[in-house]
Amino acid sequence: MMLYLFFKWLHLVMVISWMAGVLYVIRMLVLLADDGKKPDVREVLVKSGLRGYKIVTVPPMVLAFVGGLGMVAVVPAIAKGGWFHIKFVLVLALAAITGIAGKKLKRYAKGEHTLPSGKSLRLLNEVPAILMLIIVYLAVFKPFTAP
Repeated sequence: MMLYLFFKWLHLVMVISWMAGVLYVIRMLVLLADDGKKPDVREVLVKSGLRGYKIVTVPPMVLAFVGGLGMVAVVPAIAKGGWFHIKFVLVLALAAITGIAGKKLKRYAKGEHTLPSGKSLRLLNEVPAILMLIIVYLAVFKPFTAP
């Protein structure tokens, strides 16, 4: 039971960090789209965004997966509920959005990519928050579980 609780703790803490990171990185993209033409502003935003992606976003994302999969390894019955399958697909979508945001930022930093409008990026910034709400709902209420 202690191992399960450790993985649960790890999972929860890392999800919080991951969400903070992905929202931060997308926000840096929004600011770059709006104000990135000013060289001094661009440099600070790119550097902050890349640091945020490499330190605050990706490692917690990986450790969130470790924690979640660790819980399943300790209590395999978790993966049998219908809620879990939906949650896992949504988590993969959140990971994909994280990767897309990081790739956009890296390509922009190298001058290989122009960013979409700030408005489009603001909409993109809402997607992780909405996914998080649905994912947490599924984890807490566990719908689609056989009686």
